[in-house]
Amino acid sequence: MSARVFLVVFGCIFFVRGSELENELPGIEVPNRRVTKSLMLSNGLDWGKWGEVEYCSEGSFVQDIEIKFEDYSFLDTDETALNGVKLYCSKSDGHITEYVTSTVGTKGDWKGMKSCKNGLMTGFRARVLPAQGTIGDDVAVQNVEMECNYGESTVLAMDENVGIHDGTFGLWAKCDKDSAICGIEIRYNQVDLITDDAAVSDISMFCCALDE
Repeated sequence: MSARVFLVVFGCIFFVRGSELENELPGIEVPNRRVTKSLMLSNGLDWGKWGEVEYCSEGSFVQDIEIKFEDYSFLDTDETALNGVKLYCSKSDGHITEYVTSTVGTKGDWKGMKSCKNGLMTGFRARVLPAQGTIGDDVAVQNVEMECNYGESTVLAMDENVGIHDGTFGLWAKCDKDSAICGIEIRYNQVDLITDDAAVSDISMFCCALDE
């Protein structure tokens, strides 16, 4: 689905070439990059609010991922599972330029970088636990699996969780050929002391053209 993309930053207009976005999210601010597609989870939940969209700098693409996860505790009756995602941006020589995160929650720990060994990250899906009702513990997104180099291999952001009731992986969302993942937006269910917390409830990633 084609969408018109308008960008005005403090009076300066950035030129975005061929910005054909699928499943466009409202309020996306596109940088001076050729954004070709938005990738959405097929099983994301509509809890909480979308954070800021963050993109890799021009000419950089995602090759590594790291997630922030609250480990299962027998003493904690309100788990949150996934609390954040870091996508590490690299130039064509493999040099990491920065990372992008969107919203990051307060619980859990960063679990270490997982990398594509044979190219860039070109698609993703997530394990999501649906709503558990009034007596169950909602955790929403539990894990993320990334596609490497158009399906040559995949990598899990974290070894499969033990202790929290497992959700299911959704469908793959993939970049087109000659593009790769270059940005992220996180939907976050606010953590508090009263309600059943879920932290990260949905994720969107963005593809940019390799020949920009």
